[in-house]
Amino acid sequence: MKKLAILLIGITMLFASCKKDNDKPFINVFPTGNDWTVGRILDSLSALNSYQFDTVFDRNAQNAVVKGYVIADETNGNIYRTFYLRGEDGKCVAVYRRGASDGGSDQFNVRQGDYIGCKLYGSVVSSYNNLPQLQLQEHDVNSLIVIYQRDCVDKVQPVSTTIERIQAGEHLCDLVKLDDVQFESFSGLTYSEVGSNTNRTLQSCSGESIIVRTNSYANFAAEELPEGRGSLVSIASVFGTTWQLLLRNPRLDVSMTDARCGAGGDLMDLPYVQNFASSFGSYTTYNELGNQEWIIDFQTAKMTGKEGDNYYANEDWLISSPINMTGDNVIAEIQYIARYFSNFDNELTLWVSEDYIYDEYPYDFTWEQVPVEWQNSADWNTFNLKEVVLDDYIGKTVTFAVKYVSVEGTCGTIEIKSIAIKNGTPTPPPVTIFGESFAQGQGAFTIENVAMDPALNYVWRHDQQYSCMKASAYLNGSNHTSQSWLISPAIDLSEYDAATLTFEHTYRYGVIPTEEMRVYVSTDYVTGSPTEATWTKLDIPVYPSGSSWTFVNAGNIDLSAFCGNSDVHIAFRYHSTTESSATWEVKDVVVFQE
Repeated sequence: MKKLAILLIGITMLFASCKKDNDKPFINVFPTGNDWTVGRILDSLSALNSYQFDTVFDRNAQNAVVKGYVIADETNGNIYRTFYLRGEDGKCVAVYRRGASDGGSDQFNVRQGDYIGCKLYGSVVSSYNNLPQLQLQEHDVNSLIVIYQRDCVDKVQPVSTTIERIQAGEHLCDLVKLDDVQFESFSGLTYSEVGSNTNRTLQSCSGESIIVRTNSYANFAAEELPEGRGSLVSIASVFGTTWQLLLRNPRLDVSMTDARCGAGGDLMDLPYVQNFASSFGSYTTYNELGNQEWIIDFQTAKMTGKEGDNYYANEDWLISSPINMTGDNVIAEIQYIARYFSNFDNELTLWVSEDYIYDEYPYDFTWEQVPVEWQNSADWNTFNLKEVVLDDYIGKTVTFAVKYVSVEGTCGTIEIKSIAIKNGTPTPPPVTIFGESFAQGQGAFTIENVAMDPALNYVWRHDQQYSCMKASAYLNGSNHTSQSWLISPAIDLSEYDAATLTFEHTYRYGVIPTEEMRVYVSTDYVTGSPTEATWTKLDIPVYPSGSSWTFVNAGNIDLSAFCGNSDVHIAFRYHSTTESSATWEVKDVVVFQE
C-alpha cells in the first residue's frame, strides 16, 4: 500500500501544472524511437532550405516525432491555419496545416497551453518568406498530433525582451513580452481595417519600432487601439525582411494604461536610449551644408557625403531632446559603424549645449565639444561601442549632438545604431589571454586527422584570401568521411578565475551544424591524436545562417570551469560523412577576461 501511495503522489505532482480535458479526443497510438527537437529541425532547415521527412532524409523517419507546447493557436482568427510550437529545447516553429481546398482538415484540435507530440513523417519543413514552418500534409492533420496534456500554463509564458532583440532574430516564432511600448498612432484607429489585413506601428520609449499585423478576420479586428503606454504579448514573426508581431488576444495580452512616452523636444530623464531602427525618434536633424542629409537606412541613422561615384561637401547635425543629467556618473554609449574617415577630429565630432532649444538653428546657441576617439570599422556588419564620460554635466539640462562634416572629393560614412545616455562608468577593457586571427596562417594551432577518406589530402587548411582556417571534405563533386581537429597550443589559465572564448565563423552546405561543427576543451591533452585525451564539448551560442559566407561572432563561451589550469587546449572539431560535407571557416579566436 505504501508503494501505491507513493506512486499516486508522483502522478499528481507530474500533472500539477497541466490538466486533462476530456471534451477533446486524445490519440493513443503514436510512433516512438526517433525524437527530434525543434532546434534540430531548424538546424537542418538552415542547411537544406526545404526538405520532407521521408526515409531518404532520415531512415527512421516513420518514427520521427517532435514534442512541445502550443503557445498560440487559431482560436481568435488572427493566426491562419497555423499554431506555434515551443519545443522542449525552448526553440520555436510555426506549424502550418494545408487547407480544405488543398487536402487539409478544417482546423487543428490543439489549443494554447497544450503539451503535444507531432509526427514528422511526410511533413515538409520549409521557410516561407524567412518564417520557418512545419507543413502538415495529410488530409486529417489531427491524425499526426498527440495531445498529452492541456492547460500547461507555466510552459507558455512569454519571454521578456526588446524590439531590438526581436529584429535581431533572437525570438523568431516565440511568444514575447514587450514593456514600455505604445502605438505610434491610435486616435480613431482599430486593430484592423474592415476587409483588409492591417499593420499598426508599435514603438518603444527608446525609439524602436515594429509593426503589429492584424488579420481582418480576427475577432478583435474592430476593437480600438489603446492610447496609453504599457506591455504587449505576441508572437514574433517575419515576412521577408519585415519583422512583425501577431496578437493572440489583446484583451488578455495588451495592457496600456500608463501615460505615453515623451515626444521629440520633451525633457528626457536618464536612462535616455534612442534606437534608430526605423526613425529618428526623439532626435532631430539639421542640414547646414550640402544636399545629403541624415537618413534612416539599414536600421541606423546614416550620414554620408557620397552619392553615386561623387563626394560632396556637407555639414549635418543629429541632435537629441533635452536631457535631465542626474546621478553620480553619466556616460553616453554609442553603437556605430564608421568607414573611410581620414580625420575624425574634423569630420565626426560630439557636442553638448546647455541652452539649445529643440528644433532650432544650432549655431544660434552655445556648444562645447566633447573629446572622443572614434575608429574606422573593418566591415559593414560589426558595430563598435564607444563610451563617453559626461560627468561634467551632472546636475544640468543639456542637449547632446553628433556633427558630421565632409569635403568635396572625399568623405566618410557613419551609421549609428543607438545612443544611450545613462548612469554608469566606462567598462574596463577586457584582458586578452590568448589570440589567433589566422590572418597569416594557422599559427601555433595543430591539425590532427582522426579519420580521413584516402581520397582527401587534407581537411583543415589556411585560406589566405579570407584570412581564416577552412575545413571541408567535399572533393570532385563528392562528400567524403572525415573527422579532423584544429587544436590550439596550451593556454595558461592558472592565474585566472574567469575566462571567455569567442571567435568568428561561417559555414555552408551543412545538414546539422551542431553535430558537424563543434568546439571542445581539454586540460590533459599533450600532443598527437585527440582520442588519447579527455575533452569537454562547449556549446556554441551562435551559428551562422548557413545560407551565405558572412562571418558571425559565435558569442561568448564561458571557460571559467577550466580556470586554474596551465595547460588548456581549445579544439575545433570538423566531422563529415558521405551524405554531408559542410565547409566551415573560423577566424579571430580570442580567450579573454572581462
